[in-house]
Amino acid sequence: MFTQNLKVNYLLKITAFFWIITKIISYKLWLSNRLFPLIPVADFFDNCPNGLHLSLYILGMCSMFFVFLFPSKRIIIGFTIGIELLSCLLDINRWQPYQYHYILIFCFAFFFRKQKSFLNFFVFLLVVIYANSGLHKLNGGFLFYVWENLILKQFLGFKTDQISNTFIHYLGLSLGFFEFIGALGLLFFKNKKMVAALLIAMHLFILVLLSPLGVNHNSVVLPWNFAMIIFLLVLYFTKETTSFKFKELIDGYQIVFFILIGVLPLLNFLGLYDNYLSFNLYSGNLQKMYICVENRGEASQFEPYFSKNKTVVDCSNAILLSNWSVKELNVFPYPQKRVYLKIMQKWKAQNPTIAAKFYLVNYPYHKKNCVQIDE
Repeated sequence: MFTQNLKVNYLLKITAFFWIITKIISYKLWLSNRLFPLIPVADFFDNCPNGLHLSLYILGMCSMFFVFLFPSKRIIIGFTIGIELLSCLLDINRWQPYQYHYILIFCFAFFFRKQKSFLNFFVFLLVVIYANSGLHKLNGGFLFYVWENLILKQFLGFKTDQISNTFIHYLGLSLGFFEFIGALGLLFFKNKKMVAALLIAMHLFILVLLSPLGVNHNSVVLPWNFAMIIFLLVLYFTKETTSFKFKELIDGYQIVFFILIGVLPLLNFLGLYDNYLSFNLYSGNLQKMYICVENRGEASQFEPYFSKNKTVVDCSNAILLSNWSVKELNVFPYPQKRVYLKIMQKWKAQNPTIAAKFYLVNYPYHKKNCVQIDE
């Protein structure tokens, strides 16, 4: 019989396993000997030696391995949380959505002694991820950059005249609605197994889309999608479907996690909370940053990161920050203006001989929405 305790252990094992794979894929993100600047959460953590970053990286993966072997050992789970939080303090770009998701799962295991509380919040977190991710896709940026360009043109091979069809264009909004309705289904639909099966189909599509079989893009999220599939299988395709009770979310100190997960992300729609902590994923409308190098001959180390195609900024030697980050670290940069400003400051300090201008571009990505920044 698949008891609650067994479900919890399986979910923790799955999390630990795919967390390790993710950190291996994005190993450069966790080290400091790289070109892409580290942006610590506080200046106090600046200039930490690479040995510390490497030690935290190794310790984190070793502790995850022990959680995989002994998922019921809370002391190992707590140690893993501490190591990962410290590592993320050293560079805010490490706060990727999957990193935040996995840390929260381990926090549930550490702070909740009852298996039913762990499972309740585990389901709620899935609902929050799907709901927020779906709602953030309901915009023109998603339609143009993700739906039309990534899915229809690059993956499915649609022609421009086919994509320009009004029905085809707005059909992309159905993907966001699908995710949002899937979130509601996990809460309210009677046949949760059917909802879970549809969400699994969505993840399988994402796996094919982003894999070498598709557009071969952002491979670091592939393990996360595998993990989500297995999460859904464990929760809804074992003998006893996992139940959900809203009132338990606000029982005692658990309300802190409810506010952190269920309330604060909603502030992102007002621009008051960070995108990645709100699971704003593949929305296609996040702010971008360009670095325009004026004396390219002095920037030979950045040669692999210069844009080969025409950009929205008037610059022949432009580096799109997200492309640089993906090529070197295999992750997107943390998409917040304050982080971009810190990166600009770090660039100036680390490359005093390279003359450069810095631009922030808001959606829609046109020249009129391109603003040069300085300090």
